[in-house]
This record gives sequence, structure tokens and C-alpha cells, in this order.
Amino acid sequence: MMEFKLPDLGEGVHEGQVLAVHVVEGQSIKEDAPLLEVETDKAAVEIPSPCTGTVSAIHVKEKQLVHVGDVMITFCIETKQEVTPKAPTQTGVSKVRSSPSVRKLARELGIDITTLEGSDSSGRVTRKDVENADSKPIVIEATPITTTRPIVQSTLTLETQIEGVQEQTEFGIVIRQPMSQARKAISRAMSHAWETIPHVTDCNDADITDIDKMRRDFKDPDQPNLKLTLLPFVLKAICRSLQRFPILNAAVCPDSGDVLFRQYVNIGIGIDSERGLIAPVIRDADRMSIGEISAQLEQITLNARSASFSIADTKGATYTVSNAGAVGRTRYSTPIIQQNTVACLAVGRARLMPWVVEGAVVPRLILPLSHSIDHRLIDGGREIPFIEHLINDLEHPMRFAV
Repeated sequence: MMEFKLPDLGEGVHEGQVLAVHVVEGQSIKEDAPLLEVETDKAAVEIPSPCTGTVSAIHVKEKQLVHVGDVMITFCIETKQEVTPKAPTQTGVSKVRSSPSVRKLARELGIDITTLEGSDSSGRVTRKDVENADSKPIVIEATPITTTRPIVQSTLTLETQIEGVQEQTEFGIVIRQPMSQARKAISRAMSHAWETIPHVTDCNDADITDIDKMRRDFKDPDQPNLKLTLLPFVLKAICRSLQRFPILNAAVCPDSGDVLFRQYVNIGIGIDSERGLIAPVIRDADRMSIGEISAQLEQITLNARSASFSIADTKGATYTVSNAGAVGRTRYSTPIIQQNTVACLAVGRARLMPWVVEGAVVPRLILPLSHSIDHRLIDGGREIPFIEHLINDLEHPMRFAV
């Protein structure tokens, strides 16, 4: 008999929530076959079987909170094997790239995900691919509940399906759903940041008409197929401003209150994923060209949305950018500052607007910027020159050549 315990999930991670158990008691399993999916504060990881044998007992269930060292599965091993605990993997043994939630949906619909061809640009199987492979439309009927007033029974399509337990309140039906580990971590981090950092937000506009033309005309001889978005130019301008005004790249020491001036620039990028907001870090961004920044952005975005990143990839940011405009039509907001940083820039959705240029009203592409600062360290006298330098770069793209 062999007891399989939850292995170390990464630096600073001591617990997780079981998303799925892929085996049943009495089942034979081969080494490296998918065993469990566990969600931590930062990532959903798939844990492979550490051995070949029979599942004797399962000690956990879905939604259960588990800790490193907890016994998860007991195996019966018929022959002596050299068993080495398997580290969690993001993609498991299958060559198919997909997120844990997509694989879970495929299992629920009885679809073999390995037979699907991913429609994502990277070949990743998406939720839409799984839904399209299902020949029968899924309709979830509401469970009738006895009440003093009539309840209209309705159906929910798969797109609006909410997992959880129905409960009757005095005002109507609610569905109780446990908060995921990732959402709990985000909640704790946001609450702590808001309660401990005095936020001040400065909202501005940048005329990016010329830099948008530069973006469209930009050619990288080393990457001829590279298609640039606006964000790499914004990040390059941020790096230039941070070099000019290093106080915005600093941190407040939590123990002594000293100011720590970082001699490196690591930019955390907020990326919307199925698990919530993830902020992977581009390290030494100030040393990169626009093409290199673009390539890094593409990679970290793919990793975040496919849950194929490590916790270390989200550590060490000195400045944070929220690309809010990529999600929808948002313009201005109040970005929340991460711990160990003193500023965060939210980039809204650019749009054509009537703008006064040399006394004439003309259509220009305008980018809204919302910049939150830690007022313990940064005041207007330090923030305004920083944002002016940033906007000047964006409005005069030839400054990038010097």
C-alpha cells in the first residue's frame, strides 16, 4: 500500500481546493495518468499519478480544502516500484492544451478532449470547441421548491449556467456557490491593499493618433510576422518614465518605513482569465525592445489564460499595468495598487474623439489613462511630471528613437 500526499505546490503555497478527482476506488491507473486537479491561490494544477497500481481509497472530494502533506489517495501496488512524488503539471499527460475548467466541461459532457482540435491561435482547446463538439444542446431545469408564492419554473442555457446549491430566501431563489481559492486570494489581496494604501487616482487622456500609425507601420526584421498592439508602446513609455522618475518604481519597507529604490523594472500585467485577474510579470522590461515586449506579452497572456504558469511568474513586480480597455469599453477607473509597489496604471479603451489641434477640431484617437498612486510616498509634485513624461512619449512617438 502507498499513501499519496499532496506535494509542494510552489513557493509560499500551503493549501488548495480540489477541483476534480479523476479516479474512483478500485480503478487501475498507470503512472503519470491524470489523478487530481487542485486550485491554489494563483493557478489550477493537474497532478499526475506517482505510480502504476490500483486506487484503494480516495480521501478527498471535490471542493474540499486540502493542505500540503495531506493524504489524498491510497494505492495498492502489486510490484515493487521506485516511486517519486510527481510535481503538479499544468497540462497533464495529454498533449492537448486546455484549461482545467474546459477539461471539466468535456468530462461532464462525456467528450474525449483528446479528439478535439483547438481553435485558439496556439492550438489550445477552448470552451467553445467543447460546446461545438456536443451534439445535444444542454438545458438545465430549475429545481421546484415549495414556497408560499408561485415560482415560475424556467430553464438556463449552458452560457448562463451557475453551479451551486439552490436555496429559498424570503425574496426569492438564490444559488449558493463557494468562492474559489483564486477568488479568495484576490479578495484578500485587494482588501489588504485598499485598507493599507491611501489611493489617489489621476485621470488623463493621451492623443495616440501618431503612435497608432507607427504601430501599424512597425516592422521587426527579426520577427517579420509580428503584429503589434498598442500595449507594448505604452509599456516602453512607462519604462522610460520610471527611469526618469525612479520614485514611482520604489517600495515602502513594511518594517522600517524606508524607501526602497529598485534598480530593475519588473512590470506586472493584469490579465483577465477564467479564474479571475492574474498579474504575471515581465522582468527587466526596461531592457527590452518593443518587439521583445510584444513577444513577452503574447506569451504571458497565453500562459495566464491556459493556467500554464507558476506562482513565481506573478512575483516581483515593481509597477503594475491594468489593460482594462482590452476587456471592454471602459474608460476611467481606480486601479488598486499591489503590495510592494506604489503605483498602478489602468489603460482604458481608445476611441476616436473630436479634438482641438492648432485651433481646429479634428478627429483624433484618444487613450484614457487612470493612474493610482500610494499617497504615503507619492504626491502630485512627483506623480504629475511622471504622467506628463509618459503622455509626451505617447503623443510624440519619435521620442522613442532617442
